[in-house]
Amino acid sequence: MQITTLIENKHTNDTLKAEHGLSLYIKTESHNILFDTGQSNLFIQNAETLKIDLKEVDIVVISHAHYDHIGGLIDFLNLNTKAKVYLKKEIFDYQYVSIRENVKKNIGFSKKLLTYKDRFVCLDTDILTFDNLYFIPNINKIYPLPKGNDILYKQKYHTFYKDDFKHELIFSIKESNGIHLFSGCAHNGILNMVSTVKETIDNVSIKTIIGGFHLVAGNHFVKNETDQEITIIAKELKKLANGAHYYTGHCTSSSAFDKLSLTLGSDLQNLVMGHNIEV
Repeated sequence: MQITTLIENKHTNDTLKAEHGLSLYIKTESHNILFDTGQSNLFIQNAETLKIDLKEVDIVVISHAHYDHIGGLIDFLNLNTKAKVYLKKEIFDYQYVSIRENVKKNIGFSKKLLTYKDRFVCLDTDILTFDNLYFIPNINKIYPLPKGNDILYKQKYHTFYKDDFKHELIFSIKESNGIHLFSGCAHNGILNMVSTVKETIDNVSIKTIIGGFHLVAGNHFVKNETDQEITIIAKELKKLANGAHYYTGHCTSSSAFDKLSLTLGSDLQNLVMGHNIEV
């Protein structure tokens, strides 16, 4: 299996364009998969530069409802007329906002997306699995959720609720060497996602964990994990997924990455746009 980062917050060369968001292209023996679409059509431009034909994608996975993961979906659906999109049904139950110092920012999806609903496979409570792909809609809440969630809300009409992130799913692929787990932002907590996968898919080790961990940098309007708490997360990851390799970026701050790496060592690497990861 080969994984190519199409969108990430940072770029390492001028031929690819970066934005705050995430999009991964996953090529398996059976499927061409797009995991998240960033916030615009930049992932399509980068795919063209990398000679990746997105018209050949047959499965799209949307990790959750936020604009930096679902924002480019309409452009993709106009480009590719065959792929089905797998996402949580709760995405369309609310709009999504952040509130920073009493300033509201819309961070949800475009209502134009609703005109494409015949392309969607909306997951409810049951795990969906086929061809060794696992779409897991319910995530255990054993471990604490990221502190950065504190400014995030869901909205219906004029009422705001603390976001419970029921619109987030886990996507995993089972191969002969183990499980490969994909996270958009891990708003439900990366440890909760890993423990859910271990409970769902018995007797198979987790070999790869890739995506955002939502360990944001602290500032005056949002809380963040302490160094001690990040160390605890890293040590627990090693227990739950002993021997795994980790690739993270997007909503994992550089300070959190550095702290995680003290425990995870060379098993932890940054997501780099355009790089191919062979797992």
